[in-house]
Amino acid sequence: MFGEQTSFEHCAPSWAVSDTPQQEQTQLMNSLRFVDTTTPTELAFVGEYSLPLVALSVLIASLAAFAGICHLDLMRDTQTKRVRVRWHVSGALALGVGVWTMHFIGMVAFKLPIEVRFDPVWTLISVVPAIAAGFMALNVLKAPTPTSLGIACGGLLMGGGIALMHYVGMSAMMVEAQMYYTPGLFALSISVGVIMAGVALAVPRFVLQKRGIDTSRETPLLPKLISAISMGIAISSLHYVAMAATVFVPEEPERLLTGTATFGEPLILSIVALGCVLILLMSTGVVLLRSRIMASDDRAARSAQKAKQLEDRFEKLVSRLPGMVYQLQVGPDGRICMPYASDAILSVYGMTAEDVKHDAKKLLQVIHPEDVEGLLASIRESAAKLSVWRHEYRVCLNGNELWLDGNAIPDLLPDGTMLWSGFITDISEKKRAEARIHELAFYDDLTGLPNRRLCEDRIEQALANSRRNGMYGGIIFMDLDDFKSLNDTLGHSFGDELLRKLAGILIQNFRETDTVARLGGDEFVIVVNHLGSDEDAAARHAESMAEDLLELLRDPINLNGHQYKCETSVGITLFCGDTESREELLKRADTAMYEAKAAGRSVIRFYDPNTQSILAQRFRLEVELRHALEREEFSLAFQKQVGLKGQCVGVEALLRWNHPVRGEVPPSQFIPIAEDNGLIVEIGDWVLASACRQLALWEGRSQAGKITVSVNVSSRQFHQADFVEKVVRIVDESGIRPAGLCLEITESMVLSDLDDTLRKMMALRAHGIQIAMDDFGTGFSSMAYLSRLPFDEVKIDKSFVQQSGEHASGNAWIIIETIINMAHNLGMRVVAEGIETSQQHEFLTNLGCDRFQGFHLGRPGNVQALEQSLDVALATD
Repeated sequence: MFGEQTSFEHCAPSWAVSDTPQQEQTQLMNSLRFVDTTTPTELAFVGEYSLPLVALSVLIASLAAFAGICHLDLMRDTQTKRVRVRWHVSGALALGVGVWTMHFIGMVAFKLPIEVRFDPVWTLISVVPAIAAGFMALNVLKAPTPTSLGIACGGLLMGGGIALMHYVGMSAMMVEAQMYYTPGLFALSISVGVIMAGVALAVPRFVLQKRGIDTSRETPLLPKLISAISMGIAISSLHYVAMAATVFVPEEPERLLTGTATFGEPLILSIVALGCVLILLMSTGVVLLRSRIMASDDRAARSAQKAKQLEDRFEKLVSRLPGMVYQLQVGPDGRICMPYASDAILSVYGMTAEDVKHDAKKLLQVIHPEDVEGLLASIRESAAKLSVWRHEYRVCLNGNELWLDGNAIPDLLPDGTMLWSGFITDISEKKRAEARIHELAFYDDLTGLPNRRLCEDRIEQALANSRRNGMYGGIIFMDLDDFKSLNDTLGHSFGDELLRKLAGILIQNFRETDTVARLGGDEFVIVVNHLGSDEDAAARHAESMAEDLLELLRDPINLNGHQYKCETSVGITLFCGDTESREELLKRADTAMYEAKAAGRSVIRFYDPNTQSILAQRFRLEVELRHALEREEFSLAFQKQVGLKGQCVGVEALLRWNHPVRGEVPPSQFIPIAEDNGLIVEIGDWVLASACRQLALWEGRSQAGKITVSVNVSSRQFHQADFVEKVVRIVDESGIRPAGLCLEITESMVLSDLDDTLRKMMALRAHGIQIAMDDFGTGFSSMAYLSRLPFDEVKIDKSFVQQSGEHASGNAWIIIETIINMAHNLGMRVVAEGIETSQQHEFLTNLGCDRFQGFHLGRPGNVQALEQSLDVALATD
């Protein structure tokens, strides 16, 4: 029976009294007596338990186990072995002292009918096995996943340690009785302690495995509580089973307790209370410390997470940058390393960040040899001045040359180390674009030669060199002869091929100090230096170079299977520290080239100031010619054509330019200019329209129904694609008879494109418009073409009439007579122009000429002068 009031039976047989009290005490404390058949168990004391103290003992055991288990997280979190051992020992103390406290609370909870005291030495010694058992338990539990063997061994050692603590503590018990142990219950107590200890150690692993929890850093609260309660039950079970195995047989008290210092129950309770406080303090301290550690870990984890996020963001940002972010460090000892480099280093230098982390001198292996010294010098300058480093250099990577642009800010560290933080970008595309822009700006896209801009710059350099060394230089200006015909016949692709091959010939045969340039079209310029200090010798040298050039071009050039003989006109001008500008020198060379072109094919000419004056005047005249139409400075003069009876049967419209300052400019001066610059088309259209309007006025008079107006047509105007449509439109708009208009064309126009000429002549004839061959007899093919083309009229060139003289004999008259007879046989009328005497008029009349024109019959004049010279306004044919 358990209860607070206990009744006792007491027997004190004489056989149980020892002869010496000290010997009896030693025997009591140091031997285990087991109940056998001779043990008077019927005399044994019967005790009772105080349930509150029993419950308190179990609670203390569980709290002690919880305090010890809480040390596990501190042991796992600690990186230092020494500190980890300290936590291990601290946890073992908490657990061992708790087990020891629970034992003595259980002892006090057991009420015997005799006085119970405790030996202080054995009481304190009994705590050692408990601490050892706690140490073994924590040693097993500190592993995140204890093995089965570890749990079994730990349970055996822990259970054995607790059992040892219990029975040593029982030995410290001093009562007026002899203690015996029932063998079965004794063995059962140890077995229960071992088994329950093993269960307590195995429970956490089972719970954690079921819930899939990782305990590498921290064990959750629930497994801790389960393990603590299991361990408390294991400790309590062993204690109370062992107490049940104990039998107390009465002894003589006066001999048992004499002269011995002992602990009474009040003192034991005080020690137990102190142990409880110690456990509570240790548990509270561990929990608080663990909370602070967890809070610190949480802050550290958040900081680490933020740092990781910042690092990820930084790496992401860096990966988006068009280049490499880096840090370069140069130590006081000159050691170069790169503490940080983004992944882009692989594409920039062909190395990884790890390759250069400790030795960045490897980077010099891929830097272009020509750029290494400049790169190192720029770094030294940045370090000396603590200025921003910026440098462009090249690297050779996988056979390719890359341009890099480096930027960095230097920092001087306390130990004297220089640290640059910056970025490097690949500017190869930019450099290629700049090179391409430079090439387009200064080089000809077709031939790769310097263009006009670069040529002018080289002329400036040549002038500077000439002024410095006093030696002559020269400009050779060459232009291909008849290049347009090549483009028109074979096509522009052949023309381009000729220009490319010609550029190659020039580059190969001139010196490296000379500049070969293409100004445009088929014009090339060679700037030559160091021709000598004597002008005559320099001129001979330049002329010799030009002659060698012409000699090179004598051999035909293969143009995609076509052998083309290239001919060129060459103009040369010299300079020696001249004050003339580059523009003036180019103009002089150009003038000399045109003079050479005027002299024939493959000709060389030096600059002549007189020729330049003529060309300058021609240029000014060309500028003024462009404004003549706008200012209505042009007018028409008419020269009459008379028939056999002397009547006016037609007129030729002649263009006149009445310049406000120069006066009347001869057609021989401005017509060639208009043909060269293309103004002849616009001027020709104006002449044609004006002549038709005047003819319409004359046709409005009753007696002028059949008069014709002859208008000269230029080659460029005639070969316009819409020439026929334009003529027909002018005729329709003016309202004249189509047959009243006669277009005069020359043999050269026919020869330039026979098919186009024939097609247009047939179209004009279909509309009733007449066509005349002007200056007949001056070409070699006139007779052949006269029979093939539908001409209405043939005009004998005035050179034949003027060469015929005053007598009707000689070759000129024979030719004239032949022309007249042939034209009549082909159904064409004949007009003789350039008649200046009455004898010429009479001879031509006798030869059968149909119409006559010349100063003898009437000079060109305006409409009013023409009409006043006639008795009637106009007569019919």
